[in-house]
This record gives sequence, structure tokens and C-alpha cells, in this order.
Amino acid sequence: MLKKVFVSPDPGRSRLRFAARAVLGIGLAVVVCGLAGTSLVGAIIGGLAALLALFTVTDATVRGQAVTTALLPVAGLPVLTAAAALHDLPVARDLTFLAVVGAGVYARRWGPRGHSLGVFAFMTFFIAQFLHATTDRLPEMFAA
Repeated sequence: MLKKVFVSPDPGRSRLRFAARAVLGIGLAVVVCGLAGTSLVGAIIGGLAALLALFTVTDATVRGQAVTTALLPVAGLPVLTAAAALHDLPVARDLTFLAVVGAGVYARRWGPRGHSLGVFAFMTFFIAQFLHATTDRLPEMFAA
């Protein structure tokens, strides 16, 4: 009885493989950012990008997943720039955040790719504000 509480069935070990990919991807991103000399903010953004690329990209084909993953920076970098530039302007920052949320929700109409890009843009803006990102850190955050 007690074993059933702590051990859940995993046919084909699919959950284990998915979790291992997540841990390895995030760990590798953080290690590479650390070896590149980025600060903690850069390492966090690199790890979050790896996490979001793994969990939000849900296209049906491998080619579709590759295209969506390649488009993630197209959605994330402008939003990251806006978040850093508007850091000291709370009203403009909050209005821009609401616009990013609205655009992310609207992007869902284009299926899994739109959903992935919308979530990535939203989370990029959110984490930039959470980490108090400023424009002087942009090159480091872009590299991460």
C-alpha cells in the first residue's frame, strides 16, 4: 500500500525521459551561461529559456518543433528589450505588460506555435521585471 503512494506507474518511462530532458536542458543552459561569465540574472534567463523551449513547444512534427524553437528569440528579444527599457517607468511598463499578455492570448489563434510564442513572450517580460532587468544588462541577457 505504501509503495503505491510514492511510486506512480510510468509506462514506457515517458515521464522519466521527459523529466531527464528537462533537467539536462536547464542544467546545461545554466552551466553554459556560468562558463560564459554571465551573472546570475543571465543564468536564470538562460535556464528559463531552456525550460520554456522544452515545455511550451508542442508542434506535431519535429520540423514544426524546430521552426517554433527557432522563432522563440523573435518573440522574446523585443519583449525583453521593452521590459528593460521601461523598467523605470512603472505606468508604461505595466501598460506594455498588459499589451504583451493580450498579444500572447491572441496569438493562440495560430495553434500550438502561436501559443508557444505567446507564452514565451509573456514569461520573458515577466522574468525581466522580476529580476529588475535594465538596459545595461541587455547584451548579457541576449547571449543567455
